[in-house]
Amino acid sequence: MKQQHHKDREALCVKRNLSLKRLVTHYGLRITQHGFTITELMIAVVIGMIVIGATYSTYIVQQRSFTGQDQVAELNSTSKIALNIITNDMREAGFGVRGAAAFNVNGFTTAITATDSNAAPDQITLVGGFRRAGTLCSNGAGTNISPTDNVLILVPPAGSTQLDNINTTDQRNISIGGLSFGVVIAGGGATTTITLQNPIGSSYPMFTDLDGNGNCDDGEGVPVFVVEDYTYQVVGTDLHRVRRINGGTPDTDVIAENIEDLQIAYGADTNGDNTIDIFRNTPLATDTILSVRLNILARTARADMNFEGQGNPPATIENRNLAATNDNFRRRWWQMEVDLRNPINLI
Repeated sequence: MKQQHHKDREALCVKRNLSLKRLVTHYGLRITQHGFTITELMIAVVIGMIVIGATYSTYIVQQRSFTGQDQVAELNSTSKIALNIITNDMREAGFGVRGAAAFNVNGFTTAITATDSNAAPDQITLVGGFRRAGTLCSNGAGTNISPTDNVLILVPPAGSTQLDNINTTDQRNISIGGLSFGVVIAGGGATTTITLQNPIGSSYPMFTDLDGNGNCDDGEGVPVFVVEDYTYQVVGTDLHRVRRINGGTPDTDVIAENIEDLQIAYGADTNGDNTIDIFRNTPLATDTILSVRLNILARTARADMNFEGQGNPPATIENRNLAATNDNFRRRWWQMEVDLRNPINLI
């Protein structure tokens, strides 16, 4: 029985094969046993590589474009912040010392000290009452202040227990309300009773006890400013602000990186008519400075391959000639003229 079943299956398979062969012969078909040829595989691989290469090339272009835009945004942001810091301090230059017959703040005797160079970045030192140090309370006897008083009681800034910005060395110069200039020879810090080198020269009312606790309070009243000097200079490619504090040890802040040049010109009134007659790179001792023209040249931190050979700086900024670089760095040149709130006499 089993043999008969086996023979029947063989006969059926032979019959089917014969039928398939007849179909192939009748219709001219050919049965093959192999897959893709080597040539077909090579063509497919080449096409795939072309597609991958095009996709990667597009990605690289887009990535470089994004990186370039990011670099430009950072360049504009950091250099503009530095420009604003300097211009704000320039506007305050001379505040608190304009009425002083003579002053010496860490060796500087004018509100603006210019250091000009036609082969390197310029440097400028500003003197003024840039920071509030407290509030005037009364004279040493707890009453109103008269022009002949040289002992004063001050209130520390809100939130502080001492006059952090006043001492008898490098931070000894103060201004009362921007009107009276004085040199501290005793007090400061935790000692809020200070002694001035000379009488204050003006009358001021005693400060009010706002909360009724028997003490002067910081807030309303005549502010007291510490008169300091700020020097702006480029070291390498960093823009520094140098402040001389703590017994003469400079406090240096890097306010911007990748700064290639700092150039300054001074709008001078030469005949006393309160108008600018000329811009000078180095002001004369007889000039009255009414404005400052500030130039900052900044560049990106990294080169941009899409900007090849185009990264030349301006040919001239003020009195400095700049050589072409033909590099790949993008640059930004800022120029701003700053009107001084306190015209500065250099005599």
